[in-house]
Amino acid sequence: MNVENNWFLALSRRLAIASIIAATILLLWRYPSLPPFVPLWYSKPWGTDRLAHPLWIILLPAGSLVILIVNTIASRILTRDILIFTQILAATALLVAVLSLVTLTKILFLIS
Repeated sequence: MNVENNWFLALSRRLAIASIIAATILLLWRYPSLPPFVPLWYSKPWGTDRLAHPLWIILLPAGSLVILIVNTIASRILTRDILIFTQILAATALLVAVLSLVTLTKILFLIS
């Protein structure tokens, strides 16, 4: 079983990287116009507890990148022989990257 030539793995990793790059570009473009506090912690009660310094918003693309790297390493080392596990890890990284981009887009266009 050749994991390196799998089209699903290549496509999902490319799309995840594209989502992370798009999120980074969007963040760099909108960062100068951000207010002193941005809504980030949606699990907290309504009010000032939800607000964070704009630097915290970097967690979204950075977290996506970390998950992509960890999943890629895990798929190459741990699950190399079982293709479905490798595909699940790649799909998870893609899902996290896309949802991170959507969340970042909503936050940035909500406040600016």
